[in-house]
Amino acid sequence: MPVALLALALGGGIARGEESQPLIGLSAVNVADMLSNVRGGIARQSRMLDRLDLTATYLGDDHGQPGLSVFVDLQATDGTDFSGQVVRDAQTISNLDGPAGARIADAWIARDFGGVGGVKAGIIDLNTEFDVQATGALFLNAAHGIGPDYSQSGKNGPSIFPSTGLGLTGWWLPGDHWQLKAGVFEGAPGNPDHPGRTELSFSSDEGVLLAFEVRNHLTPDFTLGVGGWHYTATADALDPNFAHRLSGNSGFYAIADGVLYAPQPDTKAGLSGWLRLGFADRRINPIAATIGSGLVYTGPFDRAADQAGLSIAYAHFDQAARQAAIADGAQLGAAETAVEATYSAVLSETVTLQPDIQYVISPGADPDLSDAFVIGSRIIIVW
Repeated sequence: MPVALLALALGGGIARGEESQPLIGLSAVNVADMLSNVRGGIARQSRMLDRLDLTATYLGDDHGQPGLSVFVDLQATDGTDFSGQVVRDAQTISNLDGPAGARIADAWIARDFGGVGGVKAGIIDLNTEFDVQATGALFLNAAHGIGPDYSQSGKNGPSIFPSTGLGLTGWWLPGDHWQLKAGVFEGAPGNPDHPGRTELSFSSDEGVLLAFEVRNHLTPDFTLGVGGWHYTATADALDPNFAHRLSGNSGFYAIADGVLYAPQPDTKAGLSGWLRLGFADRRINPIAATIGSGLVYTGPFDRAADQAGLSIAYAHFDQAARQAAIADGAQLGAAETAVEATYSAVLSETVTLQPDIQYVISPGADPDLSDAFVIGSRIIIVW
């Protein structure tokens, strides 16, 4: 059904319903990062990263089908691999960094049941439903999208950029400020041998990923949340002394996120902040624990849409990961820390410019690499 809707829109322009509302909303967003590693890491190089998203949206509320929605996101990236080939950091300097190619990032149908709950099924980016850090979304570093403890998990990662897969999620709103979510996803979305390629399958060997989250909206602008994840398939232990596979690869996280100070009510201006703690099974996952935090001020210099932010991301590597590195003839330190400062300047309704600097302490926790200093800028163009 999502593909049919997209074909209808592209084949005959934007169809319109009886209410003269667009039957399908089409949009395009191109995000590009120009980044330069000026010291440390692997090499002093500059590279351009680019991602294009073409989306189609159907909202049943506008066409006599209350609560129904359909969404398709076709995505293309250029495969620059800035983190892997220039910095070699573990938490990923840019959330655009992914393999070259085109893919279906999302293609789902959802139904909301009168504001008390709902379901969604199809190809789903897990990070649009779980482990969302709203304030952290400003930053380029991927650690502030989904926590590195979560994103590293599984045979090909969870169902997130650049490899999304089939999923089913449901949510329930039992009160004015509580939200409960649960989901089941492919255990190995995409193809581990061809990262970023859209391939859909369920198998007993891959199992499934189970996700859940509970949030309490203390105020309309501040929330507390806890969540967890669990893979049903077995996984290899990091410790080379383990002669068998382990079951129960799991993790959990906690988030506090929202407005901390608003000089004027009913405006977006003010200071927001967040704190996220995440933990993963240290027997299986190299990154055993993470801390992410930051502050964002909206409306600096009397520019209502601009945002200025400062963040920190810390990833801890446990003893099992360090022992595994030694077994492979390498060395691994205890942690990597990334500090980022950024400013998002909205130049027009369609163009945003975002200068950015990042300082990475012990990239990849590799004791042989010097701290990296990365400067750059993001440009966002919306049609």
